Amino acid sequence: MNIINTLTLRHLKLNKQRTIVTIIGVILSVAMITAVATFVSSFLDMTRREVIENTGNWHVLYRDIQSQNIDSVINDTNTASAALSKDIGYALLEGSKNEDKPYLFIQAYDEQSMETFNLDLVEGHFPQNSNEIVISSHIAENGGVTYKVGDKIKVDVGQRYMADSEEEVLLRQDASFIKQDEDNSGEKLIVESAKEYTVTGIISRPGFEPYWAPGYTVITYLDKNEFAPAETVNISVTWNQISKKANEQANELAANIGVSDVSYNQDLLRLYGIMDDNLLTTLYALAAVAIILIIIGSVALIYNSFAISISERSKHLGMLASVGATKRQKRNSVFFESFVVGIIGIPLGIFFGTLGMGITFVLVQPLITSVSGTSAKLTLVTSPATILVAVLFSMLTIFISAYIPAKRASQISPIEAIRQTRDIKFDAKNVKTSKLTRLIFGFEAELGLKNLKRNSRRYKITVFSLVLSIVLFLSVSSLSLLSQQSTDLMLSSSPYDVSLFVTSSATAQEKKDFYAAIAKLDDVEESVITETMPAMAVLDRDLVSDELKKMQNEIMQPNDQEQNTEEFETYIDIKSIDDQSLKRYAHETGADVASLKDAENPCGILVNTLPMQKIDNKYSRSKRFDIETGDKLSIKFIAYGPNDDNIDLEIAALADEMPMGDVTMLNGSIQAPLIVSEKAFAVLKGRDGSDYSYVNMYINSSDPTSLVENIKEYQKQTSIADLNINDVAASNKRNEQYNTLIAVFFYGFVALIAAICVANIFNTISTSIALRKREFAMLKSIGMTPKGFNKMINYESLFYGLKALLYGLPISLGIMYLNYRILGNSFSLPFTLPWSSIIAAIIAVFAIVGATMLYSSSKLKKENIIDVLKNENI
Repeated sequence: MNIINTLTLRHLKLNKQRTIVTIIGVILSVAMITAVATFVSSFLDMTRREVIENTGNWHVLYRDIQSQNIDSVINDTNTASAALSKDIGYALLEGSKNEDKPYLFIQAYDEQSMETFNLDLVEGHFPQNSNEIVISSHIAENGGVTYKVGDKIKVDVGQRYMADSEEEVLLRQDASFIKQDEDNSGEKLIVESAKEYTVTGIISRPGFEPYWAPGYTVITYLDKNEFAPAETVNISVTWNQISKKANEQANELAANIGVSDVSYNQDLLRLYGIMDDNLLTTLYALAAVAIILIIIGSVALIYNSFAISISERSKHLGMLASVGATKRQKRNSVFFESFVVGIIGIPLGIFFGTLGMGITFVLVQPLITSVSGTSAKLTLVTSPATILVAVLFSMLTIFISAYIPAKRASQISPIEAIRQTRDIKFDAKNVKTSKLTRLIFGFEAELGLKNLKRNSRRYKITVFSLVLSIVLFLSVSSLSLLSQQSTDLMLSSSPYDVSLFVTSSATAQEKKDFYAAIAKLDDVEESVITETMPAMAVLDRDLVSDELKKMQNEIMQPNDQEQNTEEFETYIDIKSIDDQSLKRYAHETGADVASLKDAENPCGILVNTLPMQKIDNKYSRSKRFDIETGDKLSIKFIAYGPNDDNIDLEIAALADEMPMGDVTMLNGSIQAPLIVSEKAFAVLKGRDGSDYSYVNMYINSSDPTSLVENIKEYQKQTSIADLNINDVAASNKRNEQYNTLIAVFFYGFVALIAAICVANIFNTISTSIALRKREFAMLKSIGMTPKGFNKMINYESLFYGLKALLYGLPISLGIMYLNYRILGNSFSLPFTLPWSSIIAAIIAVFAIVGATMLYSSSKLKKENIIDVLKNENI
């Protein structure tokens, strides 16, 4: 080690405070960059594994490939694995209680497919030949038909076709059951063969089976040796390289082997950026904003650690120059100093950033498991490329921060560097202050302001550091607030614990009688029964919100509605609630109960503002109509003929929230709910003439889990065959846990940003005070009292804070609006300022600056004036 580096190390040891704070700043910045990058990569990895668990580990599916072309797919250069399967067909499930799921859907899998589609074997073993089969536990749970391992099943297997279609339209598993009506419309099953299978195992309901699927998935073995020459199979392929080029290559392969039906695992490929996805784009954008904010704060913190002490370093380097040190040696001295800081701070930053995220993942794993509802865990996934970029950028930042003062010091003469005449330029014009300063604040305030102006470079660096701290804190606080609002909009919790919907063919009155009996069960604290029928609202186009017009134009075909007419037709849902619930809801909305119950002059409460999800997956909370209480809404029922007159319903009140029960998120829906009394509903239903409505029940319970079991037991005693029971309390709990999870990460991020800001302010102010200790000693030597000194320090703190807020708040507002626009890709939210954070930032700036200056200056009071004037180190 040469003499210059030896002297540099000694210089770092003598200035321990600045060195330690600089190293801490480097550790914090590198740790946060590492933490953000690690969180994004780990979150994407968990989400991918969750999708794979539900849909299978495949990227492209080729349907109906002839057996002679199988090797072409398997031997393709980008094929990592190929899973063979075949849709055998459908068979009627005798005794099924679910009228919308009357079939068994029989598929054949080879060994690779069993692994690819993550079949969860509950009992027994997988099939080993084409005469064996595993069945889904969902058959017993949902269909009410029980099979045991060893049972033999005889079925007539065929395919589903549309019954009234002129051409043969084949229906697959993603097409829900269409019951055949008297006019022969609907679907039919054309039997092709009879088969007998032996049940060898029971599997959990496969995640890839749609909830609306008409058949329960059962799986037999696909034996390649039994393929007929013209037989076709499906092949699900996992790629070696996941890219858009792989997508193009798959299409080319399909064209070469004559396959026209190619589909992709879009849910999985979206998470690799192959398919467009607004939420993924938003995630990347938020991560980019977070990293940029960290980098800006890091640059300021690391740069300030070198730049603000330029006077002290310039004098040190000037002394070296006076004994023969060259410009290159002086620059290398500062570079070596930055190298020492980086070699200590960067590895520790990566270690603590990774360790911190690992500990955080372990602590929040129970929340994540509850929220996701899958076995996929948030495991720590580090990206070497991301860490390498963070290291290189941090080193580059350190060297740039050190190079500027080194170059500046190397360009002045030794005498000028030792005297520091370049740092402090006294000019009466430059340090002139207003007479009001002395008049209002006193001599000490004027002296403090002159001192700041006298060394404008140090003053500007300090203010710049404070501005960045304000901007960082407020930007992240705004990001946290917007993310919380987005989460609340996307995961609106339902105001009830359990919902019931009878899906079997019972009359509306039979359903109400069943629900009335349920209301008398134990653990039922509060309940509401709703009956709903669809209708059309007809009103002037000017009274329809632009948001609704846009949505309806996106959903409906251009020919569905004349866009140039003055009248506008849109769907609404007329809903009745029982009298007790109506009275409570009327009180909440300010409606008159007597008017609502007047069947001769029906009126209703219009829920005019509701969360909804647009067609492009953009969440928003939008107003439907520009109408007021007392206005009338012209209603046309679906069953009306062309000569039927509309009925006018008066709006008794406008509401922004639904009554207890019913959905609070209308995905892709444009219906506005109109709440009426049971008497009014009966009159309107008579006018409709179609007798079409659906009846639901919503319950608040002291013990939802126990209530659900009691409802299932009671159902067995009734004629209600199919009942949809939704344990909403569990869903609400998951939503709350999801909000907590988001809050943990964001508030943790805010805390770390705050730590960087505090470290930045402390480093900047304390170093500035330490570099001015000879100046303060001189002031004391000419008679400044401790009281006057404290007063000067306090006013300097005030000037720093005011100047920082003058620049910091407007810049922060700009970045807040940028965050708002970024989240606008997926959510329609009002632009809201985080006032609590703004007030906290204003208070914190003055508190931290004042406390740091008083702390730093208090250390000077204990030192001897003569020793301070002679000492050269901080």
